[in-house]
Amino acid sequence: MKILLTILVLALLGDRAFAGLLNIFTADTDYNAAQLMDSLFGALANGTKVILNGGSTGNPLSVDITFWCGNRNNPNLVQTMLDDSSLTSKISTSKPLVFIIHGWMDNRSRNWIKDMTTDYFKYFDTNLCVVDWGNLAIFGYYMAFNHTFTVAKYLSQFISSVSSKGIAMKDITLVGHSMGAQIAGNAGSALGGQLGAIYGLDPASPLYMMPLDIGTAKRLDKTDAKYVQMIITSRCFWGVCIADGHENFYPNNGMVPQPNCAIPLFSNAEVAEPILCSHVHAHTLFRLALNPSNVYMGNTCPACLFGLLGKKSKMGVYSSRIAGDYYLSTGIWPPYTI
Repeated sequence: MKILLTILVLALLGDRAFAGLLNIFTADTDYNAAQLMDSLFGALANGTKVILNGGSTGNPLSVDITFWCGNRNNPNLVQTMLDDSSLTSKISTSKPLVFIIHGWMDNRSRNWIKDMTTDYFKYFDTNLCVVDWGNLAIFGYYMAFNHTFTVAKYLSQFISSVSSKGIAMKDITLVGHSMGAQIAGNAGSALGGQLGAIYGLDPASPLYMMPLDIGTAKRLDKTDAKYVQMIITSRCFWGVCIADGHENFYPNNGMVPQPNCAIPLFSNAEVAEPILCSHVHAHTLFRLALNPSNVYMGNTCPACLFGLLGKKSKMGVYSSRIAGDYYLSTGIWPPYTI
């Protein structure tokens, strides 16, 4: 038990000290010390509960997986149920719909999700729903991994219900970070690849591709939506080694550490540990790229005559959607453009 606690504490320390080491005791930052302890004891308590309940949390899915929706006219997200009779009062069926899906040990209350929601409404006239599977994410990694398939199935049912009210599948986009990206892929697969787009932000690699590849039928790939983009920032660590999207972007070759994470002390670093800082940097770059003024231009061959001969495409939602693997460099300080 002491070894388990030590491993979990180290993992959470690495992943939870948001905005650099100097901010770990700041109450209004993501993953501060208080949240760290909540995550630690929550994971242990949940693990015990599942053992006692024979592998189940004991809650209905409507409790463990919730959807919080709104749009530019109603930016305060409200809970929306599966087959919600008041759906049209919460979203507009004449506008596109974006889903944001968090990863392991996260939930909808994180600042990065709030910031991404705000920026989506600022730059796009769209509906948006946050998928909160925090009750199932705050477990040990293996158990959370198993839960992702349940979340994906429930999400696909919710999307089908919403689509039946008038939003076409092609107008629905999923944005997932880490395990959330893999949830997006499995939900898209369950819907026959008819979704308009999926953005996989450093899709989780452990148990999906490492130590063995479980296959594209169970992880995000280009067949899961009409357009799939992946942004890789911790390649072969928390993120996948090989991206399988239509367009795959590798900031700084996708390697650890990302430039802002090399000395993760200040607010330019998302997490006070280089590998996990690099992992979460993917959702930071994607969010910043919602602003059309922030251009992250990728090139399929940056070494070919100073990049003049390679194909080019913008990372993020303003992509040219030209299939290929794209490489780019980013800076140390926000907005990380060069």
